[in-house]
Amino acid sequence: MHVIVGYMHTTVFFATNRQLQGDGTSASHYAGETGPAGQPGRVTHAVAFVEGTDLARLEAGRLARIESVAADDFSDTVTADLSSGRNLLIFVHGFANSFTDSLTRAAFNREFLAASGVAAADCSVVSFSWPSRGVVVDPDDVLGGIALGPMTLALKLLGITASPLARAYFEDQAAAAASAADLVSFLDRLRPAIRRVRKRGGRVFLLAHSMGNRAIEHALNRWAAMGLPEDVLFDEALSAAADCPYAEAMRGPAWLGHLATVSGRLSLYHSAADQVLRLSQVVNNMQRLGRSGPVDRTDLARYPRDTTRFVDCERLVDMGPGHTLDASHQFYRRIPEVRDDMARVMDDKGTGGRVVLEGVI
Repeated sequence: MHVIVGYMHTTVFFATNRQLQGDGTSASHYAGETGPAGQPGRVTHAVAFVEGTDLARLEAGRLARIESVAADDFSDTVTADLSSGRNLLIFVHGFANSFTDSLTRAAFNREFLAASGVAAADCSVVSFSWPSRGVVVDPDDVLGGIALGPMTLALKLLGITASPLARAYFEDQAAAAASAADLVSFLDRLRPAIRRVRKRGGRVFLLAHSMGNRAIEHALNRWAAMGLPEDVLFDEALSAAADCPYAEAMRGPAWLGHLATVSGRLSLYHSAADQVLRLSQVVNNMQRLGRSGPVDRTDLARYPRDTTRFVDCERLVDMGPGHTLDASHQFYRRIPEVRDDMARVMDDKGTGGRVVLEGVI
């Protein structure tokens, strides 16, 4: 059952490699929707406040204000706030999220997980906002797409079908991959705060959705080439609906191994009922990790049961409002059974290995 929450005020700490055009106190100051800044000193850190998140209506709320804007790292005061009190949740958003979306989605996820009633899932949230264009389909592409036939017309609103309607999708793909260096820098600079959280007995979690996993993939591959940190960054890494290939040279993607190196445990939430990833599979000509898990998911040597969980969400029933084709791709934040499973593992519980979640009708 969804917990009804009316008016609320959520703090979202964030870092972004979107180009800053102004003092950073307004959403309109964060440009670069077509590509990352990619320049030293251009990863902006700040604190946002989101109002009006409503879990019952699945509404993420609205961005109220932005404060404490700083280049390269959080201010000392913000870092102290970030690393005291609650556990820490690091969120990396997916495709077609504007700057504002990346913050309001982070706020929603924070409140949704806290509503599980599990104390460990009541976290401070940090959002890494990579420069998605924030659009599903570019209006300039629509006329060209009309000529591609009935299939394109049916799917054009998703923006991930045959060219030219796929342009926004592929540009986001490129931006997520190109954000690797900035994401590595962000995570590296966050390590002192992570150590402080752990020193007081807290826990740290990563949650990546959809194409956000592509940003993580390229960041970890880059970091591995430089030498991964020896200390564990995340107590639990949560990957939901990963829009990444499920295989490399007939084996599971290398970055999953890198993620396991820097995480106490990995939980990969997948669903063959995810219609957006079904379309992504056609566009990319490769099965998606978020539909099935990796190609070699039964290899216990690569994916030990005590450190790796493959959570099959296909059988769950989505009783939430506002069903669209995209709803099946958002199962991680729409279905309480998924939320409750995440909360259990955030509390260092939950069955290892393969897990099948089933809803009650």
